Amino acid sequence: MNRPSYATWRAQSGAKYRYCVDLIPPPEGFSDEVDEEIIEFVERCSGTFDLCGEITDRDAFIRYCFEQAADAEAFHDRFARAAEKAILKKLMSIYYRTDRSSQ
Repeated sequence: MNRPSYATWRAQSGAKYRYCVDLIPPPEGFSDEVDEEIIEFVERCSGTFDLCGEITDRDAFIRYCFEQAADAEAFHDRFARAAEKAILKKLMSIYYRTDRSSQ
């Protein structure tokens, strides 16, 4: 099976899952209770979310991306307090814009 490159996968994912919450975990990590609540939340969004992470020195974060703005807002409202930092944003997909302009 031929898999897309990481960059292609991220661009395609960004076209579908445009509403994102970046969580920077506290230095000690999330508590077991918060981890479990995050898992339960995203399980209810099965098929309508994606996630990725970046771990480089002190800039570790986890990006949770959702199809629906309401899901991203609810996720941010629920878990921002547990994170060291939380950012809610809408992604602008390069893949989507490139795909549309080629038609």
